[in-house]
Amino acid sequence: MISRAAIRRIQELPDNAMVLMAVVNDNPALVDNEGGALQTRAKVAMQEAGVPPTVMAQVLDDLGHVRDHSGKSSLYVVGSDGSSFERHDINADLPERFHYGRPLKSMLAGILDLLPTVAVLAVDREWARLFLLRQGELIEIRRQENVRLDDGERWDTVVSGTRHVPGAQGTGGQGSGPRSDSGTDLFENRESAAQQRFYNGIVAELSEMMTRRDIESLILVGPVQRLAEFKAEIPDKARFEVIGETNVTGGAGWVNPADILEKIQPMLEEHRLRTEDALLGEIQESGVMETERVLEMLQEARLYRLVIPEDGSQMHLYRSHNREVPYFTSKKDVTESPLDGSLMERVTLEEVLDDFIDLYGVEVKRVHGDHAMRLVKEYGGLAGLPRY
Repeated sequence: MISRAAIRRIQELPDNAMVLMAVVNDNPALVDNEGGALQTRAKVAMQEAGVPPTVMAQVLDDLGHVRDHSGKSSLYVVGSDGSSFERHDINADLPERFHYGRPLKSMLAGILDLLPTVAVLAVDREWARLFLLRQGELIEIRRQENVRLDDGERWDTVVSGTRHVPGAQGTGGQGSGPRSDSGTDLFENRESAAQQRFYNGIVAELSEMMTRRDIESLILVGPVQRLAEFKAEIPDKARFEVIGETNVTGGAGWVNPADILEKIQPMLEEHRLRTEDALLGEIQESGVMETERVLEMLQEARLYRLVIPEDGSQMHLYRSHNREVPYFTSKKDVTESPLDGSLMERVTLEEVLDDFIDLYGVEVKRVHGDHAMRLVKEYGGLAGLPRY
């Protein structure tokens, strides 16, 4: 997992630094990584990216060691002078990327975008356990037991206070009659009230935590009836969305996190597909398409959201060499910037994303798989949503 400290450190790398940033799928369970295949593939990719021999040797040596971690992919950040070497294990099979040059901070953003943080709450009448799914790993961060009724309010105590109906025929002696259900009703009402207080408390804590951590999605795990009762306590204007529900054997208090992870992974993929499909639908209805038109409106600060394919390194644009007077275009025949006459240089979309964010305050959204293919073939490569 890439820690928050490491994320900040990578995001704060100097723009003029020369570093290798690479995502390597080193999952030992894959056939393609058996023997020396992993190192061979990584070496070829680094040679194509222009990685210096000393930096390349560091990575290949590290890949050659016996893997003692449970991750499936690794993010490498290696300085050109050999003074810095970082490897961060990620528990997900990620597409491989290799870049050498100025820090490509969008590579990190792409990883986090593909593996969003999601809250998972396992809840029933007895327990509430809160997990965070971060970068493919499910981590329990809170466990709370529902405090049951105390000895003074136990079922047998409450029910023993039931009354007899005066004057009715019964078996308890003169004046006695059949028991009413008032004691049972009283106990059930107290149980329901305690249960509601338990759920209300969890909802309040959950809302505060998700707002503080800027988490927008929640998955619920537990019996159908209990989840329905819990959802009834969630405010209509909650700042998070319940994106899936499931149940597991063993109860919320004892369920193995691995069982939860297995159940929720398909839900995450389904949610991503729904979200991306809705995004492309919004683009089609009210957005802007075609790369050059998008770039024009972007530089006029008229877009608030830019939609790109998952691998921006496969698309090339042209940027003015003078970074003080930025200009971007997709036209090959524009050799000089119309703003100051500086020469245009060919760059990948991935290389200029940070400029787009810093200069124009745009939010970047990536689409993947079939949605990325649609973006390229049907929408002209890039798309955006206008501010007005």
